[in-house]
Amino acid sequence: MSSEFTNAVQDICEILMFENWLRFYFIKEGEGDTLTIEVPEASLARITEQHAHLVPLVEALNGQVIDHTTSQQAVCTYVAAHVEGQRMRDGVPATVFGSTTFQNEIQLFGVWVQTHEEQLDKGFLDFATWKALFAEWRNSDKVKAQIDAAREASTRASTSSCDTVQ
Repeated sequence: MSSEFTNAVQDICEILMFENWLRFYFIKEGEGDTLTIEVPEASLARITEQHAHLVPLVEALNGQVIDHTTSQQAVCTYVAAHVEGQRMRDGVPATVFGSTTFQNEIQLFGVWVQTHEEQLDKGFLDFATWKALFAEWRNSDKVKAQIDAAREASTRASTSSCDTVQ
């Protein structure tokens, strides 16, 4: 795996993790059953200081009714406008989005959020803390062992052949 691809996966994972973090802490119930992202000015100022490159994503989502489609479109638009052709070569994001490596990382992040939801809900944690906590969990011996086992099972499944006629 090239370092360019590895860096691209990390960059795009960060964007999805950030969007998830925004929804986790800044989602408000709107009219009816709608949910809205509402980032207060003080929080936006802090995000601008710490993660200036992600501010356009905040601006795209702030005040918007949010659902899966809106989130997905905002992330894709952000990547197309602020990442592709600037921080990475044209076409690289599409390769990343379609890769098993990326899908596995995002799946791991989802598992981490679900298994740590109670801890994350106890109080506001800034995005840098989320990233650090996820990295610590991701690099633990237990998780590494599970990842290795899953990789081995996947490799065995893809290299085994079925000799029976269907």
